[in-house]
Amino acid sequence: MVKLDFSAINKSTAKSFNVQRNLIKKIGKGEIVLCVTCRQPLTLSVSSKGEPGISCAQGCTCIALELET
Repeated sequence: MVKLDFSAINKSTAKSFNVQRNLIKKIGKGEIVLCVTCRQPLTLSVSSKGEPGISCAQGCTCIALELET
């Protein structure tokens, strides 16, 4: 039986999660954070219309948020 090694995938996933969590924290505090691709400011949308998330004007960055009511 062959054992699969998921440690590299787990490390990559954890790193990505931490980067996104810290980005959300900064934006939540009111700091200006720029998209790494287009260098436009990221904006937070939590309105009842549309999907809540963080994105830039061009759509390079799009982080969907799940909000509990």
